[in-house]
Amino acid sequence: MTLDFLGIARERVYSPGKVDDDRAILDAVAARLGTAHQVRVVSADQPLPDIAATTRVFAMCQGPAALATLRRWEAGGVRVVNSAAAIASTHRRPMLAAFERHRIAHPPSHVLDTDAPQALPDWVDGGAWVKRGDVHATEPDDVVRVADRRGAQTQLAALSRRGIGSALVQRHVDGEVVKFYAVRGRFFACFAALGAPQPVPAAIQSAVHALAEAGAAALALEVFGGDCIVDRQHTVWLIDLNDWPSYARCRFGASEAIASYLQTPRDPR
Repeated sequence: MTLDFLGIARERVYSPGKVDDDRAILDAVAARLGTAHQVRVVSADQPLPDIAATTRVFAMCQGPAALATLRRWEAGGVRVVNSAAAIASTHRRPMLAAFERHRIAHPPSHVLDTDAPQALPDWVDGGAWVKRGDVHATEPDDVVRVADRRGAQTQLAALSRRGIGSALVQRHVDGEVVKFYAVRGRFFACFAALGAPQPVPAAIQSAVHALAEAGAAALALEVFGGDCIVDRQHTVWLIDLNDWPSYARCRFGASEAIASYLQTPRDPR
């Protein structure tokens, strides 16, 4: 029997505290596709199966072994959402380079080697975030707010001791966090951080939507989510962009949009 769609669940190490939520969105998409297609969902923690060139893949995986398989499939004509290149582009260094190349509004940021704290920018003394420089956070100490240069140096040393060779240092921006979830051209939802006193105003939602789409286009992402910060002057900054979030706060609508997107011809953009 020919497999029409293959879903690939994210490796557990890249889903800290969110294994069930991450799997839930894949299962929801698979259930919608399964009403008319042959669908299977597997874990990237296991060897991936052989598939036909006609199988379409929806992938949350992030590890090097799985991405190598996705690249091989893509070279053979398989449609993969998100592509291996797009997934890899969400790692800190290429993401920052793409934001700067496409002039995506983001807080001042700098990628440096964890054993070179002397390269810290001057603005660190006003407060910053230090984030591991390869993949997204896998444990709480991967993203730490620091008050000054000394704090940043301490965090860089801690990352270095764990064998993490690079870090992204990002200037802290005072403001309100807005989380967003999207499917290119089909779905968008955004929410104030949990516990926020009021919903996101319509004008801010529009600005976040535009910035999120621009950031996703810069990374060639099709299914994505992330975080913006709205400062006291109501300027919106993109602080993080992820491939395949869990969509836990909007799973019903998102799964419908993703399933529809996967069934349409490849987006030429």
